[in-house]
Amino acid sequence: MSRRSYLKATAGGVALTATAGCIGEGLGGGSDTITIGATIPTSGPYGTIGQNQKEGVELAVQHANEDDDAGREVEVVFKDTQTDTQRATQVARDLLNEEGADFLAGNFSSSVALAIGELAQRENVIYTCVGGSNAITGEQCRANVFNAGNSAVQQTSGGLRYALEEGLGESVYEISADYSWGQSIQEWNEAEIVPSYDGVEYLGNTYVDFGATDYSQAITEARNSGADIISFNLFASNHVQSAQQAGDFGLLEDHICVWPATGIVEAEQIGQDILSHENFYASAPWYWEHDTSEAETFADAFYEEYDTRPLGFSASMYAGVRTTLKAISAADGTETDAVRSEMEDRELFPQLWGVGERFRACDHRASIATLTVKGRPGSEVDGQNFFEVLNTPQNPEETQMRTCDETGCSF
Repeated sequence: MSRRSYLKATAGGVALTATAGCIGEGLGGGSDTITIGATIPTSGPYGTIGQNQKEGVELAVQHANEDDDAGREVEVVFKDTQTDTQRATQVARDLLNEEGADFLAGNFSSSVALAIGELAQRENVIYTCVGGSNAITGEQCRANVFNAGNSAVQQTSGGLRYALEEGLGESVYEISADYSWGQSIQEWNEAEIVPSYDGVEYLGNTYVDFGATDYSQAITEARNSGADIISFNLFASNHVQSAQQAGDFGLLEDHICVWPATGIVEAEQIGQDILSHENFYASAPWYWEHDTSEAETFADAFYEEYDTRPLGFSASMYAGVRTTLKAISAADGTETDAVRSEMEDRELFPQLWGVGERFRACDHRASIATLTVKGRPGSEVDGQNFFEVLNTPQNPEETQMRTCDETGCSF
């Protein structure tokens, strides 16, 4: 018996409500509870976003117990990764070996997801995560990893593809974060999206370091390229600062500017004057005003519980956790092979995008729709309703995702 199974059998782990992710190898019918080991950054550079995701997992566990998703009581133990890959691997290991977690869940950093995914494969447990890098469900895919978030391909297929579809420009330049997620977006845009439009020219890219605060050189290079459309492949605080500086430099006056992952946290900091500019476009993994009944139910329940709106990463983890628990129920336990089989091609529960989203069997990526959004004028903003939704693709597997042959994933 593993230490994890022993702790479960002797009730040695104390669990608190927390976020969602990966499944452990071990109930097999031997315990009355399922323990989720939630790996989420609640401090560090992404602590604010992480806290919102943590609440999404808490709510998932609450609702799972109310609806008996797993056929057993569900608990969750949270560990703070601080968005550090070494720490994340250690806390994930602690959750399995010291807290008796049956599966792992949580996170939205691509590098962290890759690190925990490698551990989950070694330890033979399920890991349900969020992470945009194409590598997670591509050349570095792991059979035990299921990604409930949208990929870099899906994210950039919102704002940039929308701008090109609408004929808003005939040339593209990129400013990209120099790490896995930003590199994935830049490479896909250059190799696939831009060449798929006749007469559209790709003019180049400038990489910027993680944590950069000064984008003046990159903005100058983008402007000097003469591009009609500039794609800022930047996340969180980098997104905020680059958008503010694009406004300060007057870049929005002469260029269409798009960002691939924009949520209410970024919107609150960027400011409505920039968000509502006629040349500002963005992708959103999900938005709380998304017009489906299940999305509205979730958003309302989240607001009632936490007095704030859920982020797209939180929606993904809420659905990812509940779907994993449903698969455990169908498998009648947490034996990894059985749960994995139940998760492949399973529709996400609930359907927060309303497009028949599922975990694809070929790469374990969720087939969720990436929305294209635009900021509302400041006079129309009441609370956190920062955006209007311009486009919600109804068939994201055909319009926003790599084909199974294109992913490079081989289990």
